[in-house]
Amino acid sequence: MSNVEKFFKENMSEDGAVLNLRDKFLGLRGSMELAENPALATVKELILPGNQCADEGAEALANSPHLGNLEMLNLNHNDIGDDGAIAIANSEKLPNLKSLSMFGNVIGDEGAKAFAESPNSKKYIKLDLYKNQISATGNRYLTESEMLKNCEELEVYRD
Repeated sequence: MSNVEKFFKENMSEDGAVLNLRDKFLGLRGSMELAENPALATVKELILPGNQCADEGAEALANSPHLGNLEMLNLNHNDIGDDGAIAIANSEKLPNLKSLSMFGNVIGDEGAKAFAESPNSKKYIKLDLYKNQISATGNRYLTESEMLKNCEELEVYRD
């Protein structure tokens, strides 16, 4: 049994709707293995902060055929940059995603622009990009975006 399979058994809610893998240090390989797991089909909340999944792990999740029911995704503190953000923003495999948290990554203006321009952003209730590397230009993309006008909770500030 792989670590990812073990984590599934130990950290999945009884109804299969919530998978909390906070700080399990999955890394790139583990993130990719996770994205390929059919057990994700029932997951509505996927909590993955502190797993070092990087851009490639975010891209694997964005392309997973098993996340069609996902409503909330937490990818805080995962060394995700613009490529991973762009993949998530433009994913056709996350049709029910309404709440996305990518706090404390390394997303810049290109990632911000992808969220600002993606039609997928219209369904977001929450988008947290706080403490990334988004400049005033990227903040403007997000705060002036027509695609995000219905987002109730948009966090884009930087220290």
